[in-house]
Parts: sequence; C-alpha cells; structure tokens
Amino acid sequence: MSEKKKLPVGSVIGILGGGQLGKLLSISASQLGFKTHIFDPDPKAPAKQVTNLSSTFDYKDKLALAKFANSVDVITFEFENIPVETIQICEEFTNVFPNIKSLSTCQDRSTEKKFLHEMNIPSSPFVTAKSFHEILQSVNTLDPPLILKTCRFGYDGKGQKIIYSKEGIESAASEFTDTQVILEKLIDFKLEISTIICRDMYGKIAVFDPAENQHQNGILIESKVPANIPFALASDAILIASKIVNALEYVGVMGIEFFVTKDNELLVNELAPRVHNSGHWTQSGCLINQFEQHIRAISGWPIGNGKRHSNVLMQNVLGESVKALVNDSDSSVNIYGKDDPREGRKMGHKNYIT
Repeated sequence: MSEKKKLPVGSVIGILGGGQLGKLLSISASQLGFKTHIFDPDPKAPAKQVTNLSSTFDYKDKLALAKFANSVDVITFEFENIPVETIQICEEFTNVFPNIKSLSTCQDRSTEKKFLHEMNIPSSPFVTAKSFHEILQSVNTLDPPLILKTCRFGYDGKGQKIIYSKEGIESAASEFTDTQVILEKLIDFKLEISTIICRDMYGKIAVFDPAENQHQNGILIESKVPANIPFALASDAILIASKIVNALEYVGVMGIEFFVTKDNELLVNELAPRVHNSGHWTQSGCLINQFEQHIRAISGWPIGNGKRHSNVLMQNVLGESVKALVNDSDSSVNIYGKDDPREGRKMGHKNYIT
C-alpha cells in the first residue's frame, strides 16, 4: 500500500520491535493521541510496558503478522534487523514506513556501501568477502589497518574485528569462515558526528543539529550538541543526509553517522533507518524530539523544524550503572525497563543541559 493519508487522533500505530526505541516511540505516539500495538517475540520487551496492544510472535509468523497488520492504521519498525519478508507481508494490509528499499539497503553493510558509492557519497574504502579465502585475499586490495564487520546483524561493536597487520588477517578470517563480511579501511578520524534527519511522506525534510559522539568498544557512550565542527561542515552533513533520504524516498527519522577526517572531510560510516541513540539529546534540546518527529512523519502530520533551543549532553547508562540513577537529580533520566543489567548493555540514558 502507498496511499498518503493524515491519521486522525485515536488511530493505531503498529511498531515492529519492542526495545527502548519502540518504547520511546510508543510514548510519543500516546502524547499525540494515538494508540500503539507492539509486535515483538519477547514477552518482556520494554515497549510492552507502555503500549495499548501487544503481540508476542516470531517475525516470520505470517498469520500473526496478518492479524497485527489488520489491527493497525500504519506500521513502522524500531530496528533494522526485521526480515524484509515481514515488511512484505505487512504491506499487503497497510502502509509501512520507512519503505522496504530503505530497510534492505541499510540492514546489509555491503548493500549500504554500494548504495553510497553509486550516489558518489564519500565513505571509507572497502571490499566484500564471503569465505576464508576471500578474506585472506582482501589485503591485496586494501592495506591494514582494516576493520572487519559482518554484513548483517552487527551492532554496538558486535560482529567486528580490527586487523592491524597482514599477519593478523588469517586469525580474523578463521573467526568469520563462511560469513559474508565487509572489510573497511580503518579511518584515523578526528571525531565522529551523526545527523538525525526526518523526511515526511510529502517530501518535506527537517534536520536536527549534528551531534558529536564518543564510543568505547563500539558502544556509544555520549553525544553532545553542538558538535565541535565548523558551520560549513555541519551544512555539508545535512546536505548529504538530505540526498540520502530523497534517493530512498524515505519516510520517518534516519540516523546517519559520519567520520570527520583530519583534513575536515566527511565520510559516511553508517545509516540507521530508524530513530537513533545519538538523537536522544533531542528530548531535552528541541521542542519536537526525534520520536515525536518520526510519529508525525509516518502519520501524515506536519513535522517540526528540528530547531535546538539548548546545548545538551546525552550519556548512555550501561549495565549495573542504571541502579545509581535513583540518586540522580541533575539530569533528565530515561530508564528502559530491561530485566538483565549485564555489562555493556544499554539500560537507559540521561540528558544534561550544558
């Protein structure tokens, strides 16, 4: 389905995925007068704490998906590892935003890289490989240091390995035998930034200010705005982001991560077809945050302009650190409601006005 329509108050928004992003989307939907229906195989998914309706089935359960899609007025998703087949089933009954093209492009790193290359958008040099032998041969094309990533299902540093020398390639290859991977030139960047952009179903675009990000072990630790970059560079990031969402005919919020090289050049690192961790600062820094912006876009409502009214520092709260938030009165606290506070797991975040 592809009919453009403005949903009335009281409509039901279906969300595939019940993690923290689904939870925060559900809260924003409620603020606008919508109901939500969360579809997630985990009966304890955090978003099910704040939804009107929920379904607990596998993402490939065709009968359950058909019933779900028939019960809602529009569908979105909160993470990019939703099977494309799931979206195809749902689209038979109602609109799904973002579209299949966006999901299939962004959920596979090799497809994403090829898309950027075809668009003449700079990113790090890369080669793809799908066997032990092809990984070994990659050093004939790219000199180490390299970063090896699985093409699918990697997040927060999982499914990645840095290769510092040709001697280390065999060890890395043995860990990813018969797995499709991408090998990228490891960029000696100055800093990392991300742009949160929204495009509505009529082609209007709104962009939030780029955030400067800090990662540890592949996990985002903090984002701050404004980023320490020249205005011209921020403008370039916004232009690149706009080019990407227009090419994909994207509807909703997208997160785009960039490397800023030591020569002040921008390289796109990753696309996320959803609301993004580095955009959580918008909850405290903007009149309309990224979650409300996404709900507005997929519902046919007018989107906000993304203007920032405050400088903000967002910090992720990992593992057992979440327990200390009961004593925090200096920040705006978001606790996700996950049961298992294991090391490195995102359990919440907090925003400071700086």
